[in-house]
Amino acid sequence: MDRAVLDKRMRSITKSERWHLEHPGEPSPIYETTPKVNAGGIEVYYFDWRNTVKRNFIGMIKETRFATVPPHVNSNMELDFVYDGTCELEIDGKRVILQRGDAILIDTEAVRSSPVPKAENDIVIALTFERDFFDSVFLSRLPGGGILTTFLFEAIANRRRSMHYITIEAEHTGNLFELLMLLTNEYMFPNIYTPNMLEHYATLVFIELIRGLYYQSQITGRASRIDDGTARVLDYIEHHYKECTLTSTAEEFGYSPNYLSNMLKAKTGETFSQIKLGQQLSEAAYLLLNTERSIESIAKKVGISNQTFFYKKFSTAYGMTPKKYRETMRV
Repeated sequence: MDRAVLDKRMRSITKSERWHLEHPGEPSPIYETTPKVNAGGIEVYYFDWRNTVKRNFIGMIKETRFATVPPHVNSNMELDFVYDGTCELEIDGKRVILQRGDAILIDTEAVRSSPVPKAENDIVIALTFERDFFDSVFLSRLPGGGILTTFLFEAIANRRRSMHYITIEAEHTGNLFELLMLLTNEYMFPNIYTPNMLEHYATLVFIELIRGLYYQSQITGRASRIDDGTARVLDYIEHHYKECTLTSTAEEFGYSPNYLSNMLKAKTGETFSQIKLGQQLSEAAYLLLNTERSIESIAKKVGISNQTFFYKKFSTAYGMTPKKYRETMRV
C-alpha cells in the first residue's frame, strides 16, 4: 500500500464536493429524489445502501465535505472513522464531536445528521455493512468463536441496541487506523482477490473495535460485569471445553464448585453448563462454515455425541438447523 497515494486520494476534491463549493449553502440536488420515512414521529431522509452492500459485501465512501447533511436514517449499520480533522454529528438529538482517530458505530434506527459542514482537512471514512455481519457472521469467522469474545461482544451489542450508537476514542482504537487504511486501499484500488481481502480486513477491523471497546469500558467504568478473574475462567473453558467439568474448572482456579457456579451466573448470566454448551455450538458453527466435515463428525468433534441433542440445541441457538446454517451463512 502506498500511503502517499491513498492520502492524496482521500484529500482530493470529489464531484459532489466541487458542486457544494460552487453552490455554498445549497442542499444537494440528490435530496430531490431521496425517499423519506417516518422515524420517531418525524420525517427524515432514508439513505439506501442495500444494493451497494449486496454487490460489494461492504460499502465505503469518503463523506462529503463543505456541506451539511440533513437528518436521516440508513438502511444498514455504519462505522465512521475520522481520518483527519474533526467531525460533528447529531444523533437522536445528542451532539457528538469526534476527533482524529475516533470511531463511531451507528445502528440503523439512529436518526443522524451533520449540522456543521466539514472543512477541507476534516476527512471521515464511512463504512456500511449488513447488521447480520456484525451480529452473527462476524462472530462465526473468529477462530473457534471464543467464549470471552462472545460475552464481550454481547455486552457491547446490548449497549449499542440501547443507545443506537457507540463511540470509540482514538486512544483505545489500537491498530484500527492501520487496518482501516488497508481496507480503504483495497476498496478504492481493487485487485485480484479483493472480495476475500475485504472480508478479512473487515473482520480484523471489528475484532479491533471489540478490543478497544473493552479496554475503554474498563477505564471509564462502563465495563461489562466480566472482570479479569471471570475472563480467565472463560478463557480456560474456551480452551478446555471438551474435557472440563464444573468441578475440574473450580479446582483449576482454587474455587469450590458452588462458588464458581454462582460467580459465573452473576457475571455472565449463564450457568457453567450453558457457557460450555455455547462454546461447543460456537465451535460447531465455525466448522460448518469453514470445513466440509459432516454434521455428525462436527458434533462429535465438539464433544456432543447425542445427535438429537446437538440438532435441538443448535437450532435453538442459531434459529435454524446445522444444515440450513451451512447453506445460508456461507459466503
